[in-house]
Amino acid sequence: MHEDLKKQVCAYIEEHADDVVALLSQLVAFQTVNPGDGIHGNEQEMQNYLADLMQTDGFDSVKTLAFDESDSRPNVVGTVRGSGGGHSLLFNGHSDVVPVAFPERWPNDPFTATEIDGRIYGRGTSDMKGGLAGAYMAIRALKACGIQLKGDVLFESVVGEESQSSPQLGTSRVTEAGYRADFGICCEPSSLEIQTASSALLFFKLIVEGKGVHVSARNQMLYPQSGTLASGDEVAVDAFEKSLPLVDYIRRLENELNHRFRHPVLGRGGIGGHDQQGVGVFTINPARIEGGEYLGTVPSRMEYTYSVWYPDSMISRDDLLDEIRTSIAAIASTDRWLVAHPPIVEAPVIQDWPGFTLPETHEGVQALRRTIADTPHIKPIISGFKAVCDAYYLNEMGVPTIVFGPGSIANSVHGDNEFIYRDDLIKATCAYASFMIDWCEIA
Repeated sequence: MHEDLKKQVCAYIEEHADDVVALLSQLVAFQTVNPGDGIHGNEQEMQNYLADLMQTDGFDSVKTLAFDESDSRPNVVGTVRGSGGGHSLLFNGHSDVVPVAFPERWPNDPFTATEIDGRIYGRGTSDMKGGLAGAYMAIRALKACGIQLKGDVLFESVVGEESQSSPQLGTSRVTEAGYRADFGICCEPSSLEIQTASSALLFFKLIVEGKGVHVSARNQMLYPQSGTLASGDEVAVDAFEKSLPLVDYIRRLENELNHRFRHPVLGRGGIGGHDQQGVGVFTINPARIEGGEYLGTVPSRMEYTYSVWYPDSMISRDDLLDEIRTSIAAIASTDRWLVAHPPIVEAPVIQDWPGFTLPETHEGVQALRRTIADTPHIKPIISGFKAVCDAYYLNEMGVPTIVFGPGSIANSVHGDNEFIYRDDLIKATCAYASFMIDWCEIA
């Protein structure tokens, strides 16, 4: 359907590929770093730029909506109105990026997009300014080609996603303000796969208490002593050593859960082709390890912060935490010190972010799959997003949404030398434009 128009608009995008890259480069140049505290952010300059750009490009409506106390973290929503009678479509993406830990490890200034051998390096290229640039330029391409749609198209650049601030500042508040559509695409990096489900995320802390002493007395803790000299836990208890059986259990649990749970989409390996994220639906990662209070002291406390990615459509957060707590207590029951000083599993901490699931049978998913099948050099692969994103909040609030975008989590997202392939950026732009034609229909 509309094959000639789709070929026309994709040809336009190919001819103006440098303009797509230029917009991405401009977005990367805005240092929209979110420190992760849920309060501070630096998105305003970029959001104002996009609002001005949409005004210049003739969007029918451009709104900025700030929900923070200082009105300094605005979301921006642009609408291109259709003639009526077609499906509406929402493109969603976040403007904030994570901090750069080691700028000296990059081949360039992390906030200066640099193309090397087909890769565009820069903070936010994959996560997720590439998706924002592609969606925006797809809308511009339709306008440039004089293609009028029946359905409305909404483009929103939101704030605060990297700190799970959607309910307070970002996507949720924008949706509450009335910006909805029949179908949504969250333009997160999906390796150009249609991702109809995501992991859930929680953090928990494992805290193990010991008993400190000057390190010169460690031998008295370790070995039986003669006569009346104190020994063992009368002297000290190494919290690190006491924690090891518990840490080993959690390591083994990660493997066991991946055998126990088989999600129909998430971590399956791809439907319609091999996905780019691999198999396995559970991740339990020791994200932060803290222990010991002084270089000359036997460590008296260990604290492990674990990030857990899991399929909450198959096991609830509370059931998972109950299993961990029960098992930790069982292991501790075999140790005299830990019986008297039980390990603590503190949860949830930091973030508690549910996942989303949208059935493959949803008409928007099926329509997008047909569009991708007709788009050159992209396979219509169904997979899962093995991270969390604002697609959850859109689905929760009644906007059926999937993840589809250029870039990949594996492209050093949140790490050093984040990049996006130039070709993937252009392919995504073409796919977005083609889907607007198919989904919203031609006037």
